[in-house]
Amino acid sequence: MFQPQASNSTSQYHLFVRILLWAALSLYMAGVWVLSSLGSVVTDYINATGIPDFFWHLALYGGLCLLATATVRTTWSVQESWLLSWVGAAVAVGYSALDEVHQNFVPGRGTDLQDIAGNLAGVALAVTCILVCEAHKE
Repeated sequence: MFQPQASNSTSQYHLFVRILLWAALSLYMAGVWVLSSLGSVVTDYINATGIPDFFWHLALYGGLCLLATATVRTTWSVQESWLLSWVGAAVAVGYSALDEVHQNFVPGRGTDLQDIAGNLAGVALAVTCILVCEAHKE
């Protein structure tokens, strides 16, 4: 499809946004890794809030999916935006699996099916929101 040539300042702006999003995604993933590495410090805080652990995982990995989707959308121009939503979901699910394996090596932490369910529910909720918004945009 023909698209008009972007001005130099516009392409620099898009490059800047792309770099910012990749940096934000990297920092988000590093933050999740650090939180997972803290062991009982994090689990004690989570238990003290009274909010079930499932909802923390839902929010954390739903946010990761949204950020990953936004990042890949600025990187690749694909007509089927729903496809990029699934790429973002794959990034979040893959990182969730890596994090659960990582937690097996952290004292006081381990792999928990409820955590995995929360992670997957967060990703599913994020993808559903993205797809519903895309459907209403057309």
